[in-house]
Amino acid sequence: MQFPEVMRHGRFLFDTDIEYAGRLVGITERSIENEADDLALLRLEFEIFVIDEESQPPGLLATACIASRDIIVTLRAKSDQKLVEYSDLLGVKDVNSKESWYLMEQNASAGKPKWIRIKFGPPDEVDLRQPFSVIRKLDLSEFTVIESEASTLHRGTFVKVSQVVRLLRKENNEIPSDDTVNRFVDKYEDRYGERLVQRVGRQRQINWHLCWHLWEAERVG
Repeated sequence: MQFPEVMRHGRFLFDTDIEYAGRLVGITERSIENEADDLALLRLEFEIFVIDEESQPPGLLATACIASRDIIVTLRAKSDQKLVEYSDLLGVKDVNSKESWYLMEQNASAGKPKWIRIKFGPPDEVDLRQPFSVIRKLDLSEFTVIESEASTLHRGTFVKVSQVVRLLRKENNEIPSDDTVNRFVDKYEDRYGERLVQRVGRQRQINWHLCWHLWEAERVG
């Protein structure tokens, strides 16, 4: 099964009622028509993680998706409250300087990435990108980070159905019921076997990463 490009680029609906964790993975300058030394359009890219506070210890589950926000850095950037909010959370020393923002990318490359909590807003009707309606501090010391196996979708963490449903969204952005997810998993279990489902005693556990990709591939056709 080939997963559509709409999935690879994260064009699926994040839940608007819960918070996710975002790890800054890149800052790139976007081209603009204006030729002004005091103006730069930067794209901040965050890898999105599901916050699983029920596991012991609490974990951050990688979704292998990127969410981005574009910001304009100018000599008057310090007067923009939203930019100040981002700079405070990310540790940007000079809000007006694009070089100071680039340092955050260097931190990520050096293995010391910045993390924030993100609550998403409803998607834009044109490009389906969801704004960051709320951002706040994330204390990484409270969590175990469970990385994505980007090279293969058949590896991942096996969790309870009740945890899988947090990743899955219906067309109207509602969370499916446990029964709906169980029926969906049943449909694919014969094909994927233990790559999708494992049993610990009587408890069935699901490869949340594979299940999520199968769900999105079917949902977008």
